Amino acid sequence: MSGALSPQLPLPFLVIAAAIAVLVALRFDLRYAVGMAFTAGLSASWVVLSLARPGGWLVFGVGILFFGPMLLGWLLRQTGSLNLAFQVALLSMAVLLIGLFAVLPDPVGIWREQLELAWTSMAKAGLQIEGDREVIIAAWARTMWGGLAALSLGTVFGAVLLGRWWQSLLDTPGSFGVEYRQLRLGRAMGIATTVLFIVALLTDSALVASLAWVAFAALAFQGLAAAHRSKAVGRLDRGWLVAIYVLLIVLPVTSFVVLMLAIWGFADNWLRPRTRSA
Repeated sequence: MSGALSPQLPLPFLVIAAAIAVLVALRFDLRYAVGMAFTAGLSASWVVLSLARPGGWLVFGVGILFFGPMLLGWLLRQTGSLNLAFQVALLSMAVLLIGLFAVLPDPVGIWREQLELAWTSMAKAGLQIEGDREVIIAAWARTMWGGLAALSLGTVFGAVLLGRWWQSLLDTPGSFGVEYRQLRLGRAMGIATTVLFIVALLTDSALVASLAWVAFAALAFQGLAAAHRSKAVGRLDRGWLVAIYVLLIVLPVTSFVVLMLAIWGFADNWLRPRTRSA
């Protein structure tokens, strides 16, 4: 089933396909989950190969999007800690980014040609962007790895959440909500994130800026968890929670909603008592 869903390629289908592998990892043996992730990855690879030239990036991307959630699902089964899986997902994405910047000779420049082609295509289609072309492309190229890593984190951990929710519906209804409402970066990662944001504001480092994007995405997850907790204790009406989810898929305001959730998550990480119950 997961392999059948993957050829559709839009993000929701990728999340669902990976979540099936997570569900298998949580309820059955890891070997079956590997087979499920491999099937989904092959299906997605076949579609990508039909549209673009093959390369090492294909294997890398498939590994992250399909085997990443599966391994996090296995970790969740072994430890029973959704929060640990969340922290490991964030740290893993940060390590991957650092590795990419260490290995690639020009991690920012690698995007310039692609962005110039995209700019030309938009111009031919009648889409005009105000401002200096070189400055805008340089700014976009500097943030591309960070944006891609943040999106990957959202896809990977989103699949973990969906798979864990499915498993709770089958085995222990209600347990997922309790776990998710306690999602938290923690003190150590909170300090690291705060320092990272300060350094990103004070320097022009593309690596630091990219890492900040990943931290930003993680804080948005915690902000959403805080919203669920507020609803559970009666401080937030169900309608507002529904509105948050609806606005998250309305492209003109998605970025603003994610920003608000990240700010909420940042505040929640520091202001919420560690011993507070769900």
